[in-house]
Amino acid sequence: MSKIFTIFLVLVFAGGGYVERFSYAEKSKLDWSDFRGDPDDNSNFDSAVNTGITYQWSYSKDQGEEIELKYEVDSFCYPSLSWVKKGQMSDYLLAHEQLHFDISELHARIMRKKLKEYQPGKNVKKDLNKMYKRVERMRINMQQLYDEETDHSKNKEAQNKWKKKVETLMWYYRDFKK
Repeated sequence: MSKIFTIFLVLVFAGGGYVERFSYAEKSKLDWSDFRGDPDDNSNFDSAVNTGITYQWSYSKDQGEEIELKYEVDSFCYPSLSWVKKGQMSDYLLAHEQLHFDISELHARIMRKKLKEYQPGKNVKKDLNKMYKRVERMRINMQQLYDEETDHSKNKEAQNKWKKKVETLMWYYRDFKK
């Protein structure tokens, strides 16, 4: 008899309800119409994009006790949680926010690679949760470092370096695109 376990992690819920989102596979390029949230007037920043990754998985055992793992990993943008202050819409700022979305997609690809290479053992649930937490921590750290080094887009030289870095990494993980 096969056992099937499914976990679905959605990182952002508002008031216990569903938050509108689109995946990188559906729309990989942001435009200012994707920033539908109310601007944070107390923020020192001119805009903010809200992105994240989710994953779900299941596994089954056949008669020979071999485990078959199925999974799906997505990166998302949440328009109602993304915002831009009035009069601040520029191509340069949008490119900065785009790179945040690209960084989330990069980590979705890293997660897909790790899942593809994973050899299920006795503690599948524990292993996969640990794997996801590690990739999510890497994603959050990279997002923070990106903002620190670019001074939230103000350092144009650093912005260009990050653009090249992320493009290179996206190319490296191109086989794990959804």
